[in-house]
Amino acid sequence: MHSVSEQLENNQIKLLVEIPEEELKPEIESAFAKVSRQVRLPGFRPGKAPRKVLESKLGNGFARSEAINENAPKWAEAALVEHEIESISKPTITVTDGEEAGDVKLEVVVEVRPEVTLEGYGDLTVEFPSPFASEEDLDTQLETLREALGSFEDSTDPIGDDSVVTIDFVVSSPGADPETVEDFVFRIGAEEPYEGLAEAIRGKKDGDTFEFEVPSQETATDGEETESPGTKVSGTIKEHQALLRPELNDEFAKDASEFETLAELRDDMRKNIENFRSSMLRNNWRQILANKLSEVAGLTELPSSLLQMQFETISHNFGHRIESSGLSFAKYLELAQTTAEDLSTRLASEAILETRLDLVLRALAKAEHLEATPEQVDEEIAKIAEASRIDVDAARERLTEAGQVPALRAEIAKKAAMDWLFENAKLVDDRGNALSRWDLTGETPPADASESEAQDSHLAADSDVQEASVEEVSDIAEESHGE
Repeated sequence: MHSVSEQLENNQIKLLVEIPEEELKPEIESAFAKVSRQVRLPGFRPGKAPRKVLESKLGNGFARSEAINENAPKWAEAALVEHEIESISKPTITVTDGEEAGDVKLEVVVEVRPEVTLEGYGDLTVEFPSPFASEEDLDTQLETLREALGSFEDSTDPIGDDSVVTIDFVVSSPGADPETVEDFVFRIGAEEPYEGLAEAIRGKKDGDTFEFEVPSQETATDGEETESPGTKVSGTIKEHQALLRPELNDEFAKDASEFETLAELRDDMRKNIENFRSSMLRNNWRQILANKLSEVAGLTELPSSLLQMQFETISHNFGHRIESSGLSFAKYLELAQTTAEDLSTRLASEAILETRLDLVLRALAKAEHLEATPEQVDEEIAKIAEASRIDVDAARERLTEAGQVPALRAEIAKKAAMDWLFENAKLVDDRGNALSRWDLTGETPPADASESEAQDSHLAADSDVQEASVEEVSDIAEESHGE
């Protein structure tokens, strides 16, 4: 078989594949044997009809046509493997010559990933939500706790933010009879029954009266809004209670928690806030990074074929993990308190994220000349062989035959690109504090190494993508055991 490739527009590659007639002959014989077992002719047992009889009944070219149609996908796949083309779509195969005699010629067209260009990434700054608790955060949480443990007491002070009032008021709307409301309890800061109530009573005391108007908006025929006479609200403050918060001291800490001192309570609050924010950051940093890199690359549209391929890979791996856990899909949905539709939506979002990261990390790896070395490829193949419980040479052969080696090299390069980002990009939180890869990933840094000197570890950022390629190879290995 001989093939050449040609770059087309719209991220497509065309392969011209030529199969010599000598290579086709065994396939024609195989097609005759297959058809003879399937066709029933009077006077002959299945598979025993002579070739000449079959040709007289089915025509001279039926076996050749059968052989070409059956083997064309295999030849196309072999050509893709030969040229190390990572297609993101099923090949479109057209027989251009040799249908009746001579060498067979095929035209194979596939879609590949678009070329993404990163410009200005050298001084890249990526901002993330802060995982750290500020003193203001702690003060706010303590004030919330003070409010929860506070009590309302009658007050003669002016009405303020911590006030609860009981009021009588009359509502007078144009064209309607006045409406009287008695003993209405309202807390400053809560949703207002009439816009302007809080502002009207703030600063007043028991027995004071208040009055305000709620403007009414009307839409004219030209679509513009105009003000018209609104609803008037007037009333009297019957009772005022103010929230009295307990003092912030060690006694408060004892009453509010299991801690003996206020300092211990603040430390615990800090730890809880930072644990929660760190967890959120570990869940979201890859999305933030992907969005930033996509912005730098001007990546606004994603190839639907690549999205679909990524979705199928993620769904396959997710289903494989559920199956490995011993749960049925229905049981998983029940335990996760979700639906198949919601799960599909979540997996589709993950597919978008993985597709973005795939494209921008490949672009960065190319820009920085981060290529997988033979030693790195050998190391990954050894890991795959061990996970699949097969010989290293067998794993390499299977990977090569399946055309997975380019994908494996790409994964290694993408991981190197991610490491490059951690070492070279400016990572900060929304307060300007510097962040490290460890703050983002939640990993523990090596004890005696700086960030730039740290040994490589399998980042959480790449685990899903890496797992996809490894599991595909594992499936190939399982098939080899069954042969």
